[in-house]
Amino acid sequence: MNKRLFIVHRWGGSATEPMIAWLGEEGRKLGFETTVLEMPNSHSPTVDAWVNHLESVVMYPDENTFFIGHSIGCQAIFRYIQAPEITDVGGVVCIAPWLTLAKLETEEDKDIARPWLENPINFAQIKKVLKKATLIFSDNDTEVSLAENRDLFAAKLDAQVIVESGKGHFTESDGVKELPVAIEELKKMALI
Repeated sequence: MNKRLFIVHRWGGSATEPMIAWLGEEGRKLGFETTVLEMPNSHSPTVDAWVNHLESVVMYPDENTFFIGHSIGCQAIFRYIQAPEITDVGGVVCIAPWLTLAKLETEEDKDIARPWLENPINFAQIKKVLKKATLIFSDNDTEVSLAENRDLFAAKLDAQVIVESGKGHFTESDGVKELPVAIEELKKMALI
């Protein structure tokens, strides 16, 4: 069976952002059936809309199904794979994942983030189905507190943690257009 890869962008992002598009190209070069998702209402993401979109696109996750998520995209992936009907997932690479956020400036941002922050993720269920997970943080991310999120994830999920230097929130404005470490981790997970 072919290995499948699904890539989920960040809040306010898109499938055409340089790093996301590059990850998609690299996945295809490795032979994955690769889908770079364009998530609904990117500037005002809701849990239900993003999880439902993943359900409609992924359809039949199994041990040959892999994900790469960026920021809120990681949350969407975890919330999708915690569903009780999902029994197996090959692996997840998370770029700038968060369970808390350091910088929410407007009331609108706080309202959008609230359901993502306050509705817990069922990590006990995720650990039953997720074969491997790697979390990639940056030491100078102004949106995701490294220490706090690393510790929260360590307490909830058996995952490898990688800390990159000077990558900010892994966006084009941070100078990040490619992220080879994410592809290297995906290759290890998929045994490529």
